[in-house]
Order: sequence, then C-alpha cells, then structure tokens
Amino acid sequence: MALRHQIEYAAAAALLGMARFLPERGVHGLFQGIARMAYLAMGQRRELALRNLAIVFPDMSPRERRRIAVRSYQNIGDALALNALVMANRITDERLLGMIETDGWEDFLRRKAGYKEGVLAVTGHLGNWELLPHYAGLALDGQLHAIARQSDNPIIERKLVMPLRERFGTKVFYKKHALLHVVKAVRRGAVCALLLDQKLNPPEGFYIDFCGRRAPTGGTPALLQIRFGIPVQPVFMVRTGHQKYRLILPEPIPWEEHGDPVEEQVRALTILHQNLMEQMIRRYPEQWFWMHNRWGLKKDEP
Repeated sequence: MALRHQIEYAAAAALLGMARFLPERGVHGLFQGIARMAYLAMGQRRELALRNLAIVFPDMSPRERRRIAVRSYQNIGDALALNALVMANRITDERLLGMIETDGWEDFLRRKAGYKEGVLAVTGHLGNWELLPHYAGLALDGQLHAIARQSDNPIIERKLVMPLRERFGTKVFYKKHALLHVVKAVRRGAVCALLLDQKLNPPEGFYIDFCGRRAPTGGTPALLQIRFGIPVQPVFMVRTGHQKYRLILPEPIPWEEHGDPVEEQVRALTILHQNLMEQMIRRYPEQWFWMHNRWGLKKDEP
C-alpha cells in the first residue's frame, strides 16, 4: 500500500476524530478552513475552476467568477462537515430528515407507484449530492443502488467512503459492468442512481454542447431509457442554509421510440438530460463542482 495512501487516510481519520468531540459549529468551521486553504494552495485546481466558470459565464467579471469559485469550495467543505458529523453518530436519522424540505417528492412517489419496475435517478455534482442516498435510504422502501467511481485511495474507500455510502442501505456498483447491474436492479423494482455531469471520452462517450462548449459526455441514462424503457427521474439536493437543504425532483424528461437509429436517439435524449443539468448549474452556480475538468481542457487550451 502506497505511503501516500496511508498518510491521506491518517489525515482523514484525524479529522473524523475531531468531528466526534468539537462543537458542531467548530466542525463546520474546521472544514470551511480546509476548503479555503485548498482553494489557495491547489493552484491548478483553482485555475481549472476559474476556466470552467469562464466557459459557462463568459460575460461575468473575473471578480464574480472568483467569488463563485470560493463559494464552490466552501460548499464542498459544508458537505464534508455534515458527512463527518453523520459518521461520528452525532446526527440522528430524525434530525437528518428534518434538515431537508422537498419539492416534488409526493409527485415522484405517485409516479413510482405506477411504474411496473424501478427507476433510474440522475443527478450531478451539485449541492450535497452525497446526502441524496442518505435521504433515499431513510425515506424509501427498498434498497437504493448507485453507480460510483472508486476513490483513488483504496484505504479511504474501504474504511470511510463505502461505510458512509452504505450506512443507509445503499448498494454501490462501480463503473465496470455497472450497466448490467443497473438493469437487473431496476427489473427488481429498485431505484438506481448515477451522475449526469461526468466526463466520458470517446469511444465510450461522445461530444455534445454543454453550457456553450463541446464536452465529452456519456449516454448511459438515455440508453437505458430508450432501450429498456426505464423511467429516468432527475433529482438534486441543494443547500438553502446552515444544515438546511432542498430536495428537488423535476418532472421526468419523456421519450418515445421513433424509429431513428439508437445512437441518434441516445444523443438527442442525452442533450435533453444535459440541458436540465445546465439549468441547475446556472440556477445554483455556487454549489457546483467547478474544479472537475468537465470539458477535458488541456493546460494550454483557452
């Protein structure tokens, strides 16, 4: 096991240990401080975030883009603080549910009751996306399944990330062979979740316009919706205040098979899915994960 992995895990475990005895405000302050330091110290990630913001908001002033970038880092700090408190057993299930107001939840439950099988829930790196499976695990009957990318640090993945994700009953599928697992789970009536806003280069993915610039994109949600008739439900968990969140469930994007080649239909439906993601990013820009290289930018690329 790499020494770097052990050092990273020791640091993460130390932070979790502090989350067990610090006042809750102190825990949030600690992670906010770490987020601010990361913004200042990680120059390449900071510049990537600012370049991404320039793509989406070309008419915005550099000062305003910097403000949004800082707030994006702070949003990550807020999410990590809450996760640390959950892992430290300082947030009860009842209290966690009480932090979340819903917009469209009852309509979703009615739609779900009318489906013959399960549902594919799609979201993005917006707000506190790790809180989504926590809520679903507490509020839904049946197990939630999620497609996830395995962490770069296997120790943190095994000892911290997976226990948090599975704490409320979520079954995690890693990307390899995930499509088959999703289809089987949905056939059993389960809810499966994946992220819309990840980069996927050809030949696995394809390029579409996203926020005004070509971006390598995966079409898995569209493929599942078209080929297997799986209902696709957009869902987002945005922060509205200190330990306050809103669960937003927009209307699903409908699609009917119309005889065109499947590849063309997947591209067209993927554009609709990504358009919804773009709307949410523009609505909550301070809560998106701007430090991700969504457009596959090279260092010397404007």
